[in-house]
Amino acid sequence: MTAEVVKSAGRAFAILEYFRGLKRPATVGELAQALNLPQSSVSMLLKSMVTLGYLDYLPNMRAFLPTLRVALLGDWLQVTDPVAAPLTGCLMALQRATRETVILGRQNGPNVQYLSVLNEEVGLQLAVKNGMLRPMTLAAVGVMLLSTRCLAEARGIIRRNNADAEAPELRVSERDFLLRLDEVRRQGFAETGVKLTTGATTIAMLVPREPGAAPLAVGVGGPEARIAQNRDRILQALRTHIASFRPGDEQGVRSAELAASGM
Repeated sequence: MTAEVVKSAGRAFAILEYFRGLKRPATVGELAQALNLPQSSVSMLLKSMVTLGYLDYLPNMRAFLPTLRVALLGDWLQVTDPVAAPLTGCLMALQRATRETVILGRQNGPNVQYLSVLNEEVGLQLAVKNGMLRPMTLAAVGVMLLSTRCLAEARGIIRRNNADAEAPELRVSERDFLLRLDEVRRQGFAETGVKLTTGATTIAMLVPREPGAAPLAVGVGGPEARIAQNRDRILQALRTHIASFRPGDEQGVRSAELAASGM
């Protein structure tokens, strides 16, 4: 957690993000362990969230669960944002078609932030979470987003990522990386280069956007061998579902889903 984020606010959102992936009640101890936070602090925060109506306490399980109030916080976006509903459907259809981890990301400073992570329920999956930040040069979704930036912006981010790198192997050659961005622009997709997670890889593409909207990119990731084996199928699934996405067009997403399933 960065110094700019107030601890209590960051922890509250971390709890809600954890529930989003967990999809079941959780105890104080489980949340404290999963988020690597002091149990006493988590307990106080959970009680506050219950008082505010964002969590329910289940006495028989001694566990907590988000309330409908959390679900309704963003319900207005489905109506006013022409991107939200069809994009959610597009991501879900892509995850069903590939049966791999699907990641939606946008730029956050010199990093890419994962706005949504959809995982398969079983099998070995990519170890990423909602809200996670990654250096743009080291994540396929970040590289895809970086390809939309001008030369000066790209250079600045490359240098910032290199300066922040915790190990020499996590730094990239500025010259080689700029050439890689040219290739990504030509081919229309990016693949993981320098790996933050050993044995894992991701393929990413840009999402169509409204004029003036911030760029978004979606990636399909998983174990390197499995992604390599299914690379052509994954690329085709990405092209099909992203091509189907049009802000405000849920019918297009449904049509692509039926086409991908062979119906």
